[in-house]
Amino acid sequence: MKVLKTIFLICLVSMLNGCALGPPTQEELANADYGTPITQERAERLAKDFLSRRLKDPYSAQYQWGTVSKGWIRNAPIHGGGLVFGYKLDVSVNAKNSYGGYVGFKPYIFIFHNGSIKTVYGQQELDGGNSYMGKIY
Repeated sequence: MKVLKTIFLICLVSMLNGCALGPPTQEELANADYGTPITQERAERLAKDFLSRRLKDPYSAQYQWGTVSKGWIRNAPIHGGGLVFGYKLDVSVNAKNSYGGYVGFKPYIFIFHNGSIKTVYGQQELDGGNSYMGKIY
């Protein structure tokens, strides 16, 4: 039964993510509102503050920061669909779990708009060791 549940969840996530794929059209890009620019330092600080509230051991966290740049993400239909424009920051985080062991680097995507976090996607784990990028904020 557990195997069937895992297969169903994988199919469901794949189907929903498949609907959410595709770049913005030229018209959507022309009308995009990215908001005001955010500095690398402020984006990292906001992302670190956000993650410190979610990690089991935030003091153990190791970060690999990407560079802030104009970007977008397309929400899955389950989250209302649509494009979110702003300043994008990719980060990978490795931190200790409840057992005191490092879990390995996990990816996160932050979108900032007018100096604050607009949305965050992070790696989500499914039964059976599969994962996907899901909206966490």
